Amino acid sequence: MDKKIYNMANDIVTDFTELESRKLSEKEIGKYQRSFRKRWKGGRSIPGPGKMAVCAAALILIVGITAASGEVHAAIEQLQWTISNALGLQKDLADYKEVVDTTVMDSGYALTLHEVVASEEELWINLSVQKEDGSTLSLDEITPDAKIKINGKRIYGGGGGGIHYLNEEQTAIGMEMHYTSDGMDLAGVNDYQIKFSQLDIKGKIRGNWTFSFTADGSTLMADTQRVTLDKTFTLPNGVSITLEEFTSNDLEQRILYTADAKEAVEYDLLVTARDEMGGEYSFYLSSFNGSRKKGYLRAQETRIPDGVNLVEMTLYTVAMPKESGKMSNDFQPLGDSFLMEIR
Repeated sequence: MDKKIYNMANDIVTDFTELESRKLSEKEIGKYQRSFRKRWKGGRSIPGPGKMAVCAAALILIVGITAASGEVHAAIEQLQWTISNALGLQKDLADYKEVVDTTVMDSGYALTLHEVVASEEELWINLSVQKEDGSTLSLDEITPDAKIKINGKRIYGGGGGGIHYLNEEQTAIGMEMHYTSDGMDLAGVNDYQIKFSQLDIKGKIRGNWTFSFTADGSTLMADTQRVTLDKTFTLPNGVSITLEEFTSNDLEQRILYTADAKEAVEYDLLVTARDEMGGEYSFYLSSFNGSRKKGYLRAQETRIPDGVNLVEMTLYTVAMPKESGKMSNDFQPLGDSFLMEIR
């Protein structure tokens, strides 16, 4: 994959001086982690391939003074923070990611887009937010609202992510976000634009933080292992769903499924995979598109390790809430378990 970023149309902050580096301890990082779930238009979303985490050994904060457009901004931290760290992955995504590392400032806030990865119908990013004056931030006040364009076309797919502090002083907030491409093929080189017009739910923090870049998902897709499942189940409301395929790569593991009616959205899904040594791995519903009648579940926090060749899979369901909006964890098994051989 070409690691160059083309057509950059951002206000890039450079010229960091008086630099000093330090590493965060595991205690500091663990203290400030927090994950969140969102439901956006296009489907229900769940945080990504791993528990939101930052690797203490790899995260280095470089503190300095920045100058842009002739104005001196207060000290902000230039974060050397990879998307692998953001997603809590053990494997490096060097062959698949694009390094952007671009900062845009507006309305007293500095947003930095660090790295991006294009996967199958999904774009992953890691983003950090700081105030230009270096003052503290509240996790509750930051919920960036993004508008995504791919090759100039606005997409309206779902998305989700996680949020947590990146330092003990609580002046830097980190986020990993993923956005579905609304059916658009992300293989090959595509032009992307991500525009944030507000950073909070209430719209009190408004501005223009726009990032433009290119990314190529073809290498990751070519390196993805695929196993056909072709297992059909009937939901309690009579809708048939078929677990079509298991996919695995360095970014994530998924189970893709289709439905014969959009009413499949009425049920939450969970698939557990148990290996011969008793290890158990869970796949949670991440996305379902009612108009296309297809979706996928994603391994979260744990994934089937390399070297495991056979697992027993079981599908569980629970009805989505109709009024309260509170998700239920009362999953019940549906149909028979089945074996999946990973070659």
